[in-house]
Amino acid sequence: MNTNEPNLSSALPSWKTSALLGLGIAALALLLRLPSMGESLWVDELHTAWVVSDGIQEVPERAAMGNQASLYFLIVWAWAQLTGLSEWSLRLPSLIGGVCCVALITMIAHRWSRDVWVAVAAGAIAAIDIDWIFFATEARVYGFVQVIAVMQVVLAWQIVQHDRQRDWVFLVIATVGSFYFHYSTLLFSICLAAFMWLLSDSPSQRHRLLKASGCVAVGVAIALTHLSSIFDRRENWAQFITATSQNEWTRWVTALAALVPVALLASIYARRWSAEAKRVVLIGGMVFLPIAAAWCTTATGLAAIFFGRYLISSETLIPLLLVSLASLVPARMWRIGGVIVSVVIAFGLRTPHSLGPMRGEDWRTVVASVATDLENSTESTDVLIASGLIESDVLRLPSKRQPPFMEKWESYSLLPIESIYSLPEHAGQHFGLTYTRPGEATPQYLHRSAPDRPIVLIVRGTRETADQVVKNFLNSVPDRKYEVTIPETQAARVQWRVLLPQDVNADEGN
Repeated sequence: MNTNEPNLSSALPSWKTSALLGLGIAALALLLRLPSMGESLWVDELHTAWVVSDGIQEVPERAAMGNQASLYFLIVWAWAQLTGLSEWSLRLPSLIGGVCCVALITMIAHRWSRDVWVAVAAGAIAAIDIDWIFFATEARVYGFVQVIAVMQVVLAWQIVQHDRQRDWVFLVIATVGSFYFHYSTLLFSICLAAFMWLLSDSPSQRHRLLKASGCVAVGVAIALTHLSSIFDRRENWAQFITATSQNEWTRWVTALAALVPVALLASIYARRWSAEAKRVVLIGGMVFLPIAAAWCTTATGLAAIFFGRYLISSETLIPLLLVSLASLVPARMWRIGGVIVSVVIAFGLRTPHSLGPMRGEDWRTVVASVATDLENSTESTDVLIASGLIESDVLRLPSKRQPPFMEKWESYSLLPIESIYSLPEHAGQHFGLTYTRPGEATPQYLHRSAPDRPIVLIVRGTRETADQVVKNFLNSVPDRKYEVTIPETQAARVQWRVLLPQDVNADEGN
């Protein structure tokens, strides 16, 4: 017997066994995710709440204002019509997607490896991973993106092996659907097409790949105008996405570390080109090439996309790469030992420190506290909010240059306090503040505000950030004077201050 080739049974395991394994690991994944479902939404999730809080006709435009495709938000909007707006209802679609993805990974791992131990290891790594838990409990699109990424590579592998027409049709649908869930998946899909071309065995298969790519291009072309406008604003993301980000390098080093034991074993045993080796090239390429491409576009300034959530499709495939590498190891005991060590590494490096709140932005508590303050106040009070939304910089435009839809951008900048968490009706107005130079009075505020009104200033950030925002505001209105007070109820990443107007003339007289 050739010990350099995997000694796997030719008989595929039953779907029933694969499904039971998937359900078991999915149950574990669900238990690990439930404690995070009820925490306060953070600002990205509050954008989701704002997008779906009114009529369906508002969804595409509001999604586009946040540089997002609308498909995910349409799904959440329909769901919210049945369940209402709450942390649980907004996050439940992502939870379903994330848990289903864990089950799918486990089932595929069992089918590919024909080994229960390998399947359980792959599923366990997906179940306990901090990023997987985070995205499955976040009211954003990434849980759906993960599921489709797995479907795309499985279909691609089926095509490379069997070249069936139905697989091509499903792959085109999945690719276009992935794009309209999140535009950043286009990079992943382009890389997938490149590896399918590389691994194709016949000219006819490559010809079908070209036709499928043409169909995808037609589907993508509908959104080119929106993509172009996002690309024109790409410098916005460069403010927080860099090629040298310690957070991103830590993410990838720790996520990929679990592959090392099995990769070492595979390198010892793999000697010949085989179907299993071809699968390693496909899955491994789809893990590493999008990451490398994103790093290059970020480092060169072309597009800042070296960011975990923009590369979640590649990260999702790491357990499947583990499975593919394990399939190259013929000695079962070595294979089992390797995946056990991989799980231990993943457990040590990739599990959250505790189960529960993961986001650290308690808008719910702060907005409720501000609401109580406004209800108890008899004065007309303005509310200013520095929400940390990049797009709010449009509010810096001078009055004569403001576009006719400025009211919508003002509403966008106020979304943390005008959707699921809202303030009561009160005398006074709400104003958004910009992302850069946060705290500076905007043209809208200077034009519409009254100097004798108290101000509630809400800031996304730490105590130090809030103090700086207050300082920026006071410096931008030198003709006004305020006494700044810090209410007792604060949150770690959301702060608020009360600014009480003082009589400047009286102070000068004294």
